Amino acid sequence: MAATYKKIDRTAVDALLHGLLKSLESMGGQRSVILDDMGTLMCQYLVETRTIPHVDRPGKSSSALKRLLIRNGFAPLATAPNLVEIMAQKAGGHDAGTPTGRGTSKEGVKVDWVLYEAILYGMTKALDDQLGLQAQLILDRIGTLMLDYLIDVGAIKRSEDLNILLQRVVDYFVKAGYAKSFSFELEGAPPNTFVSRYESARYYTNVFRRTQREGSALLACPLCVIGHSLWATRGWRFGNIFEVQISSGGKVLSRARVYPATERFTESDALRLSRTKL
Repeated sequence: MAATYKKIDRTAVDALLHGLLKSLESMGGQRSVILDDMGTLMCQYLVETRTIPHVDRPGKSSSALKRLLIRNGFAPLATAPNLVEIMAQKAGGHDAGTPTGRGTSKEGVKVDWVLYEAILYGMTKALDDQLGLQAQLILDRIGTLMLDYLIDVGAIKRSEDLNILLQRVVDYFVKAGYAKSFSFELEGAPPNTFVSRYESARYYTNVFRRTQREGSALLACPLCVIGHSLWATRGWRFGNIFEVQISSGGKVLSRARVYPATERFTESDALRLSRTKL
């Protein structure tokens, strides 16, 4: 993986934490179970990637995790019930669940990619453990809340034109260091398959490959869940990815079922969107 993609913008991390915490607010006691499970899985991921020492050396493991958080601008000494909420807290007392308004984007402030991976891995597995396939609905909700956050802090400018807004979402994530490039096309008329292509897509090579191997069918790609939430406003529904090809260089090709609302989606719409270059 090129050195450029060892970091990602802090705003992208904050948006994910915001979307997760807000989406769990109505879940009562199950919220703390999911977050505790997620924190454990995040630490497990960091150990397995040799980012921190094994947990059988608790003193060194805890110290290494604290140093990792401090180095990346988080406040590990803050009072919070679990690792996820610790990472969501800001130095000014605000957290990722309460964005402070426009102009607070941390674009350009970088975070180690492995922390982003750990969040995505822990979130996917914890939601899967507690909710099963129903968790995909939560992930779609997280996508909506992530976009709201990114717009609120000024990282992405809102547009009523779906294609323009999608382009801005893609531009943001590419600039943030999520992938080197992303493009898509639609197959069928009306379309029944959504084909995605990435370059240097670290989520797929590291997290998605692992969760699939461990039996999870959930898709937690942040760019995807935001896209799904936007297309849902046009009546689209996405099914599971039924084919994915991941090369060692980080090139990814995936195919997923897509179910457009036929009364709102014509063949001319399909042709126009399939020619859109994102």
